[in-house]
Amino acid sequence: MRLVARPRSPRLLALAAAAAVLSPPALALPTADAAPQETVVGELVQGYADPGPHEEHAGDEDGDLLSWVQTDDGEAVRVPTEDVAEVDTGATVEVTLGGTVRDEASADGLEPARDVLAAEQVAAAEEPAPAVGPVNHRVTVVMLQPKDVARDARTLAEVVAAVNGPVADFWEQQTRGAVTFGVVTSVDWGAPATVGCEDPFALWRQAASRANWTGGAGNHLLVYLPAGAASCSYGLGTIGSSINDGGRAYVRAAATSVIAHEFGHNLGLGHSSEVQCDGTVDSGACQTAAYMDLYDVMGVSWEEIGTLNTVQAAELGVLGGTDAAVVSTATGPADVTLVPVSAGALPPGTRRAVDMVDADGVTHFWLEYRQASGQDAWLSGGRNRYGLQQGVVLRRSGTGSDSSLLLDATPSARANWNRDLAVVLPENIPVRFAGGRFTVTVSSVTAGQAVLRVVPATPTVAVHSLAGGDAGPQGTLVEAETCDAARRCTARYQNARVFWSPATGGRSVAAPELAVWERESGALGFPTGDRASGLRENGSYQSFEGGGVYTTPATGSHAVTGERYARWAASGWEFGSLGYPVTDAGCGLADGGCYQHFQRGTLMTGPAGTWAVSGGLRDGWFAAGSEAGYLGYPTAAAVCGLRGGGCFQPFEGGPLYWTAATGAHAVLEPVWSRWAASGWEFGSLGYPVGDMGCELADDGCYQHFQGGTVMWSPDSGAWAVSGGMRDGWFANGSEAGFLGYPTAAAVCGLRNGGCFQSFQGGPMYWSAATGGHAVLPPVWDRWAQSGWEFGSLGYPTSETGCRLAGGGCYQHFQGGTVMWSPTTGARVLTGPVRDRWFRTGAEAGRLGYPTEEAVCGLRDGGCLQRFTGGSVYWSPATSAYDVRDRVLAAWAAVGWEGSWLGYPILPMACPTTDTCQQAFQNGTVETRPDGSVRYVRGQSMAASPYPR
Repeated sequence: MRLVARPRSPRLLALAAAAAVLSPPALALPTADAAPQETVVGELVQGYADPGPHEEHAGDEDGDLLSWVQTDDGEAVRVPTEDVAEVDTGATVEVTLGGTVRDEASADGLEPARDVLAAEQVAAAEEPAPAVGPVNHRVTVVMLQPKDVARDARTLAEVVAAVNGPVADFWEQQTRGAVTFGVVTSVDWGAPATVGCEDPFALWRQAASRANWTGGAGNHLLVYLPAGAASCSYGLGTIGSSINDGGRAYVRAAATSVIAHEFGHNLGLGHSSEVQCDGTVDSGACQTAAYMDLYDVMGVSWEEIGTLNTVQAAELGVLGGTDAAVVSTATGPADVTLVPVSAGALPPGTRRAVDMVDADGVTHFWLEYRQASGQDAWLSGGRNRYGLQQGVVLRRSGTGSDSSLLLDATPSARANWNRDLAVVLPENIPVRFAGGRFTVTVSSVTAGQAVLRVVPATPTVAVHSLAGGDAGPQGTLVEAETCDAARRCTARYQNARVFWSPATGGRSVAAPELAVWERESGALGFPTGDRASGLRENGSYQSFEGGGVYTTPATGSHAVTGERYARWAASGWEFGSLGYPVTDAGCGLADGGCYQHFQRGTLMTGPAGTWAVSGGLRDGWFAAGSEAGYLGYPTAAAVCGLRGGGCFQPFEGGPLYWTAATGAHAVLEPVWSRWAASGWEFGSLGYPVGDMGCELADDGCYQHFQGGTVMWSPDSGAWAVSGGMRDGWFANGSEAGFLGYPTAAAVCGLRNGGCFQSFQGGPMYWSAATGGHAVLPPVWDRWAQSGWEFGSLGYPTSETGCRLAGGGCYQHFQGGTVMWSPTTGARVLTGPVRDRWFRTGAEAGRLGYPTEEAVCGLRDGGCLQRFTGGSVYWSPATSAYDVRDRVLAAWAAVGWEGSWLGYPILPMACPTTDTCQQAFQNGTVETRPDGSVRYVRGQSMAASPYPR
C-alpha cells in the first residue's frame, strides 16, 4: 500500500493541569533542513526511550516512541514516528527521505530524523516462531561506554546476574513458563564506542559487532551504559511483534524493573499508564499520566515490580482459558469472585480477572484484585513508599504507546490529581464507567478474595451510550427496547433505531437508511456495519444481514438484498457495470420472480437464479415483453466482446443477441439450429437484424440476418437464403411464390463465382452478372442437357415464363433462349436466328415454335433452324431470314443454300394474297397463284414496292 506522509505537527501534550512531574515542556513545530531526496528500503524498527523513576515522563499518546528504517546492511536512519504511523512495526517499508528534522527527540540529544516524503509498506512483518530449548529468549549482554562517557562501577557479572536472576524469574513466572530469559553471551567493558547516545542504532551496531550478535526470534541484545551517561535515556528498548520476538535494548541501571521493562518492549508490550478525569472515572476532562500505573512493570521503573497486569498478560496471550470471566451485553450481568492476581492456582468458582467487552467490540475493560501476596507482597509495609492501595482495580485496553490504562475508580477533582494515588473500587458503592455501559459493585473484600457484581447496560442502551447518549446524534428514547428469544434486540430513538444481536453486535440505523429499513426490514435484517460515506458519486452505504442500503443524491436510498445483493457484489457493486440501484426491489412477477433496476441495468430473479440484463440487451428484452414475453427470465450472465462488439445472453426461451449496429434480437428454434450450423455471428449470416416471424405459408417461419435470411417450414426444414439468391427469391414471391421454401443450403463456387440453391418449386441459380433466377421444368431438362451453367447457354437471365401461345414456355439464358411447347418440345434459340425469330413475332408470329435445334456448318458457315411455320437461315454474309411456305419449297427444289440462289437476303414479300417472292444472294423466287414458280437470276427485290 502506498502511504503519503501526513503533515507534521508537534506531538500532543498532556493537559495543562497535569502534575508538574508529568508535564513536558511545550515544543515548537519541528522544521526540516533541505537535503537531496533519497529512497531506502528496510525494516521499520521502533523503540521507547524510557525515563528513570525520578525523571520527567512524556505525557502524550506516543510517549518517547522512536522509529528507524534499518536496511539489510545494518544501517539505520531515524524518521519521525508520525510519518510512518500507518506502517506496522517489523514490516518492510520503502521510504522517500527529504531533509533533516529537528524534533523533540533531537532536542533531547538524538541525531536529527529524516523527513519522510512518502512511504510504502512492501512486505508485512513476519510472525516469529517460538524458540526452543530451556532458554527460549537468549540474551547477549555487552558493557559499552558511549563516546566521551566514563565507565561506572557496574560489573558485567552484576548485569548478567540481574538478567539470569530476578529478571528471568519475573518473566518466567508471569508468563507461566512461556518466556525464559538467559544470558548466552557476555562482553565486558572494552574500548569506548565511537558514537554517543545521539545514535542508539550505532551503539547497538558496535555492541553487536563486539559480541558477534545477530537478531532473530528470541534473540536479545542488552547493552549496559554507564549510569552517568546523562545524554542517554534511562532505558531504550525496541518493540517486538509478539511474545516470541527478540530485540535490542540499552539500560543505565541494572535494576530488575528497568531491564524487565525493556524486555517487555522486546516482547511487544507498550506502557502501563494512568488516566485521571475530573471527578469521573473515564469521561469529561481527562489526562493520561504516562508510566503512572505504579503497580505494573510496564509503568515507572521504580524499585518494586508488581504482578504483570491482566491487560498486558492478555496482550501476550498468557492468560489461561479460565482466568478471566468475560462480561458484555451478550452475557448480561455476572457475579464474580476474584482471587488476587498474584495467586497461583485458582480455587473452584473463582477468577483472576474480569474482561468487560465494550459495545464497540474493540475496547476491553479489566478488573483484577491486588492484594499483598506473592509478587505483590510489597503492597504492605514500608516497601510501598507511594502508598498504593490493595483492592479491586480497573483498567482499560489502550492503543498507541499505552497497552494498558489504569482508571481511577475514586476520582478527585483536577486540582487534586497530583496527590491522588487512590484508585481501587470502594466497597458497596456502584461504580459506573464507559458512559454507563458498565456498573461494578464490590460487595466484599478479604485477604483471599473479592466478591463483586458486574452489570452491563442492556444491549441497545449500551449502543446508545457509546454514541453519546441522549445528547448524541440518536437523541432520546421513544420506543423501549424489545428482545426476542434469540436475544435480538432493538429500540427506537428520536433520530435512529438501535439494534443488537450476539451475531451482529450493536449498530444503529438513521436517515436515510432507516426509511428503507422500515420498508424492507424482513429482507434486510439487522445492520452489520455502520453507515460509510465517500463512495462514488458522493454515495454512502450501510451493510445488513440480508444485504445493504445504498444512497446517492441522484438515485436516492434503496436496499439491495438476497440473491440480488450477491449478484450485484459479483459485478463490482456501484463501481461495476450496473452502478447504483435506482428503485427498490419489486416482486410478484410471473413464476414468483423479482426485479430491481440499477443505473445501467436490471437484476432479474427467476427460476434460474438472479442475473443482470443491461444496455441494448435489456432494451430488446423489454421490447419482447421481458419476463412475461416469449423469452422469459435470463438464465445466465451476458457475454460480451463478440464480433463487432456484440453481446449475447441466454434466456428461458432462447438467446438474445445485440450489437450497436443491429440492435437486440432473439434467435429461437427452429431458426437457431441453422444459424448455429452457419457459425453464429462469426459465420456468413452475421447477427440477426430482426426478430423471428412465423405464420407464413405452410406454417413457416423466417428471420433476417446481416448476411441473409433463414427460412423454415415443417416440410423443408431451416435453410439460409442470402445475397443475390435471396433477392431473386424475393422477386419471385419468396415462400408464397412458385419456388416455395428452400430445401437445401446454397452451393457456391460454380462458374464465374455463381451459386445455386434448391427450393420446393425447383432450383435457383445466381451469378453476379445475371442475378438470381429459377430454372423450372420443362426448361430444366434442356438446360441440363446443354451442361447447365457450364454449357453454351450459361446462366439464366430471366425466370421461366409460360402461358404462351399453344401452352408454351420459355427462359432466357446468357447464351440463348429455351422455347418449349407441348407439341415441339424444348429447343434452344441463339444468336441471329433467335433475333430474327423475335422480329417475326416469336412463337406468336408466322414462324411459331422451333421444332428442331439449330443446324450449323452449312455452306459458307451458315446455320438453319426449323419452326412450325418455316425455317430461319443465317450466314455471316447475309444475316438471318426466315423462308417459308411455297417459297421454301421452291428454294428446296433447287438445293437450298447450296444452289445457285444461295442464302436469303430479304424477308419474303407477298404483294397479293396468292403471289409471294423472296430475294436470295443470286436471284429471286416468286410463287404465283396458279402454283407455278418463277426463278429470276440476278434480280433483286431491294427496291420492290411489295410489303416484306
